[in-house]
Amino acid sequence: MSGIWWTATDVSVYRYSRIFLARLDGPGESSLADDVAADEDGNVYVTDVKGSKIWKVSPDSEPLPAIKNATFTQRPGTLDNLIVLNGIVYHPNGYLLVIHTTGGDLFKVDPKTGAVSIVKVLGSLKRGDGLELLSPTRLAVAGMPTRLVDSSDDWETARVTGRYVGPAHRVGSSATVKDGDLYVNHIFGFGLGRKKTHVIAKAVLAPL
Repeated sequence: MSGIWWTATDVSVYRYSRIFLARLDGPGESSLADDVAADEDGNVYVTDVKGSKIWKVSPDSEPLPAIKNATFTQRPGTLDNLIVLNGIVYHPNGYLLVIHTTGGDLFKVDPKTGAVSIVKVLGSLKRGDGLELLSPTRLAVAGMPTRLVDSSDDWETARVTGRYVGPAHRVGSSATVKDGDLYVNHIFGFGLGRKKTHVIAKAVLAPL
């Protein structure tokens, strides 16, 4: 077994057996670990959906300085900050893409310097959750609905080019790609219906 497993305040990395378990939150912090990505050097990045920061852990399980930036919280008001940093993915060009769920912002983050910029997206990404790269220029944003986003300038700007609604009364929360096809994991939705388990569905994206 290999992969990354995390809880509200911890992150574990596995390769057939657990490599490490690292505590993320500090004393008295109001934090909630949400999504996770890893870079080519083995560093692990975890979004803090409550604390508006990105934890960083080295391959040796050492907590590194968290990435904090005022740009993450540049939207005023409670409604635009109910769910902040959520989905995260590492781009092969050496930066992170991170979604702000309620605000709909897509951030481009330099993990070495902590510099943050907002990707200028044509189209809404509000209620976006998990992120998955289909290619260096194409990003899937799982959510309500799931959206396809394209960029031709290394994610300085982007445009929403497709959408997938998914099963009724379900919330798309994460995405993955297999053999070029996009699959979305839907968590239970609002307690409606008799089946309240997760649903994984192949996403057929309708062009916009």
